[in-house]
Amino acid sequence: MFNFFRSAAIPQTLGVKEFEKQLIATKCEQLIDIRTPQEFEKSHIQGAKNINVNGSDFCNVIEELDKTKPVLIYCLSGGRCKSALATLREAGFKNVHDLSGGINAWTSAGKRIWQCE
Repeated sequence: MFNFFRSAAIPQTLGVKEFEKQLIATKCEQLIDIRTPQEFEKSHIQGAKNINVNGSDFCNVIEELDKTKPVLIYCLSGGRCKSALATLREAGFKNVHDLSGGINAWTSAGKRIWQCE
């Protein structure tokens, strides 16, 4: 049975493989690393934009995103995504996915990152 309410507005936590499929499907258009700028500079998933979830301007910056397109977010291990998901939902985003285990899971799976040398 199709559950319209469940599929329409509930953010999904995706494993690495599913998250990667979404990245490919959306061409990383709205891939957001919600960690600090310092963490982002050390390493991040290629194509990501850094919007610090703990930054004072987080709510203002996310308003620049397209609410009609999927948003993919990640942090270090998944903890900060809960806060970001709540804020994105309150701002009217319906199609939001976060990476289970964060960038730690991504790198553990051997996926490509940009790394400052």
